[in-house]
Amino acid sequence: MCPHRGECRCAAVARMSDLDALLARPGFRGGLIDTVPGVVGEMLSLLGDVVAITVAGPVAVNDSGKYAVPTVPGDPLVCTPGLVSLRLNPSALGSVVTTDAEQHLPPTLRMFDTHGSSSHTTYLTPASDRLAFEAIRNAADASREANPPIQTSNTPAFWAEADQLTQLDFILADRGSERRNGLVALGALGYRRIDPHLMAAGMEHLSYQQLPVTTVVAGNGCLQIHRGDLDAAAMFGGTLTLASDTCRTMIDLNGVAECWLTRTHGVHGLTSSIEMYDFRRKCVAVFTQTGPAEPAVMDMWEDVLTSISAAS
Repeated sequence: MCPHRGECRCAAVARMSDLDALLARPGFRGGLIDTVPGVVGEMLSLLGDVVAITVAGPVAVNDSGKYAVPTVPGDPLVCTPGLVSLRLNPSALGSVVTTDAEQHLPPTLRMFDTHGSSSHTTYLTPASDRLAFEAIRNAADASREANPPIQTSNTPAFWAEADQLTQLDFILADRGSERRNGLVALGALGYRRIDPHLMAAGMEHLSYQQLPVTTVVAGNGCLQIHRGDLDAAAMFGGTLTLASDTCRTMIDLNGVAECWLTRTHGVHGLTSSIEMYDFRRKCVAVFTQTGPAEPAVMDMWEDVLTSISAAS
């Protein structure tokens, strides 16, 4: 029973978006930026050293360093070592809020999608450029530009020819909902549902070899992408934690409904990926190989994923 009785606001709170909850928080100090998120994204690289965080249901990633200039659907996939890489879907992003420093928190910049759900958060550090932060706060208003439509065919014939860019942009369009609906029909292409715990064991094995892995965390209208050697992987309770350079990815396996082994065309030909989905059938993370890699790296990656598939 609600303790507020006649003054009950539980239903209203339950319907409140992340954006509304932040703006309504007692003592909130900050405000909405007047320009569109796409303009803010182009300015992120000016901030200098920051901590970048994306949360996607049971998966959270944080990385520290400088931003690369974010890419958008249709752009090449850029994942520069040592830089924080984002791929944004401007048409899915609605608002950006900046907050002032609080007791134990630095100033932040927070992106939200068109429904007010949290997309990506930037925490300033002592090494951040505060003048750039103020410039972003006062960025001139800009009209929202139309973006090229993301291809949404979901047939076996389409996916037989699709590349990794198509795979990621398809997920970016709607958090992978439509893609998930078509996965069952792609068995002839080598797509298989796999055991999330075997996937975790596979990651631990790959960390012993410090194999390079591309990690993609799929937030609302935002992909945070990291490519680097997998330095460590370990289970703590029900959470798998992955460490790669300055990047940490935490996966609560209790919140993962499905893992799929999928295959799309990459630099080295047909390349396997692991796609993770939550209980809303939204894609929350992708693990794969992108960019240049030694043949031995690709062979080990494919061997481990084949073993996971066979044992699932």
